[in-house]
Amino acid sequence: MKRWLSLLLAVAMLFLMASCANTQTEEPEPDPEPEIVEEPEPEPVIEVPEPEPEPEPEVTGDAVNPLTGEPVAEDISANRPVMVMLNNVKQALPQSGNSQADIIYEILEEGGITRMLGVYQDIGQVEGNLGTIRSTRPYYVYLVAGMDGILVHAGGSPAAYDAIEAYQVTDLDALSGAATSLFWRDSARRSAGYATEHTMYITASDISDYLAGGSVRTEHEADFTVQQTFVEDGTPADGSDANIITVPFSGYKTGVFTYDAETGKYLVSEYDAPYVDETTGEQVSVENVLIIMTRISQIEGDSKGRLDVTMTGNGIGYYACNGKYIPINWSRPSLDSQYQFTTMDGEPLSLGVGKSYVNIVPTTCSVSFVG
Repeated sequence: MKRWLSLLLAVAMLFLMASCANTQTEEPEPDPEPEIVEEPEPEPVIEVPEPEPEPEPEVTGDAVNPLTGEPVAEDISANRPVMVMLNNVKQALPQSGNSQADIIYEILEEGGITRMLGVYQDIGQVEGNLGTIRSTRPYYVYLVAGMDGILVHAGGSPAAYDAIEAYQVTDLDALSGAATSLFWRDSARRSAGYATEHTMYITASDISDYLAGGSVRTEHEADFTVQQTFVEDGTPADGSDANIITVPFSGYKTGVFTYDAETGKYLVSEYDAPYVDETTGEQVSVENVLIIMTRISQIEGDSKGRLDVTMTGNGIGYYACNGKYIPINWSRPSLDSQYQFTTMDGEPLSLGVGKSYVNIVPTTCSVSFVG
């Protein structure tokens, strides 16, 4: 009996141990460690400095533009100036490139209109178009001959062509010769209603490239000199006030020069409006205003009403700079010489450094000066 009781007790113990073993839970697996993702280091920020503007070329030495007296970077005194016929009827305005001219000559033509002859000592530095280009007359040709210049034009009167031949003037003609391909008519002007004769242009860079081709002499002969001198302050001694100068060429055209004390220049107007450059939109301004009074009359029997302008001899005129003016004398010994100016006391006239505007008008012209 005891053996059976011991056996039952042993079985009971085994059963109890098995039950305890079945009630235990499995140990949870640990959460996986988070994956460590290395963030890339930020790329260094490289600051790129703003490029500094290139400085204007420093003007050093004694080189000056012989037509203005202004210092220039390199000697251009040997250059033959390029002299361009500019259309000036009211219906043709505005002109292009006029504000860059070193000198502007203005003279009457038939019918009371005027044209300008723009003079450029260094055509390689002129930007954009020049125009509109019109025909020339002999008195413009004589100005070109006196300056040993290169004339740019679109045709001319018979007398003008005779003068070109007689004085062996180098010319670039839109209507004949080797340079015709340089000229072009502006289709935008035609679309805007301009007449055909008011659409002819040439580009300054095309002139420069053509001259560089070697077919034209581009430098003066060794004995040539510009006879005009310049001083830093061109204010005429004992001059009278000239804040507004009015030059009535004809019943059609009157020029007005208004002194701007802030810039020390005369602002040019015509047709009751500023005289502007189509390329830049700027009003033309100059340091020096010269008025040459001479005999101008209609050529007898000329069916076109062309004019005879006396370009040689002696006469009187006016000079204005820095808001002051004086009467002057002018002389020109021959048609292929330069104008020479003196004060009424006979002293050579020096102009102020800068650009000049030369009005060649009839002796009957009533020029007025307002202080």
